[in-house]
Amino acid sequence: MWERKYHLALERMERDERDFRLVEDALRKLATRLATLARGQGEDVDRWLDRVGEQLGGTVAPERVDVLLDQLSAIVAALDTRRDVAGDGVDTETVAALREDIARLQGLLADLGAPLRDMLRLVADADAGSDDGRVLDASVSAEVRAIGEQLAAATDLAELRAQVSERLTMIDRHFGEHREREEARMSAYRDRARRMRDRVEELEVQATSLQDSLRREHALALTDPLTGLPNRLAWERRMADVEGDIRAGGRACIAAFDIDHFKTINDTFGHAAGDAVLRIVGGTLAREVGEAAFVARYGGEEFVVAFPGLSTDAALARAQALCVIVEGLAFHASGRPVKVTMSGGIACFGFATESGGSVFDRADRALYAAKREGRNRCVVL
Repeated sequence: MWERKYHLALERMERDERDFRLVEDALRKLATRLATLARGQGEDVDRWLDRVGEQLGGTVAPERVDVLLDQLSAIVAALDTRRDVAGDGVDTETVAALREDIARLQGLLADLGAPLRDMLRLVADADAGSDDGRVLDASVSAEVRAIGEQLAAATDLAELRAQVSERLTMIDRHFGEHREREEARMSAYRDRARRMRDRVEELEVQATSLQDSLRREHALALTDPLTGLPNRLAWERRMADVEGDIRAGGRACIAAFDIDHFKTINDTFGHAAGDAVLRIVGGTLAREVGEAAFVARYGGEEFVVAFPGLSTDAALARAQALCVIVEGLAFHASGRPVKVTMSGGIACFGFATESGGSVFDRADRALYAAKREGRNRCVVL
């Protein structure tokens, strides 16, 4: 953006330089026209015309143009005054034309300094905060100051144009060098940014992979490898949520189940058969309790189930139904049928501040009571 502004400013300076070339010619033509019309209108007017003619005889210094225009304006004003007093002299249209020519020349002269001001402002905006920007600022400011000094000291318009052209060429060179340095700096920045982006993408892939690994490890840490059910750690974490529900006014019951005569199954048919029994019973419990309840393998041949929102009677009915379903499962080992049953103990939260651990202890005691009473049954405590 700033480079475009700079080139526009240069184009404007070149255009205004051409306009300035016309100022001198127009000023001479205006003075000649005025002398033709005003000569003999008065001694003071003739003296002014002579003085202006002398100054226009050679090269007009830029700083003298305003003075000459003021003198011409004074001559026109004097002629206008004489016309008003005497009733004759230079006609109104001629005076108006002279005033218009003088105003146009004064406007061209006033516009000549605008490109320099634009260039200084452009340099100030061109990354002046960086070291390279400050170097550019100093270089171009020096060239602009030199142009100003040459404008003030010049006596020959052709020489002045050559000097200004040389300075503008130097300014263009400064900007070209600055642009090359900026392009090299931006290229290095883009390369560094690309490398950083590639590294960030690589780290994101690694982070995603690590998160997936952590999730898998977390899931494995909370899962029983034999049955695929939540393990004891997962159960304890779930109890924290259940306790929160109880404190909020909810209710829940816990059932503890244990496979009857499991040691006999292992001793008679082998541990492979015992593992198969655990997997089948665990899968059956998970399928039958549904999503509302939570089932986990607590350890060994013991399973636990949390029944949220159920009363004691409802939880007892659900537990007894589970025992019936397990009893109806068909197990075979070594070509022989294996009878599998389980016993259960049920306990419910009695008050808002009771812990899941104390409720489980009561359910566990109820489980052993069921075993003492003959197994394959459920007892509430």
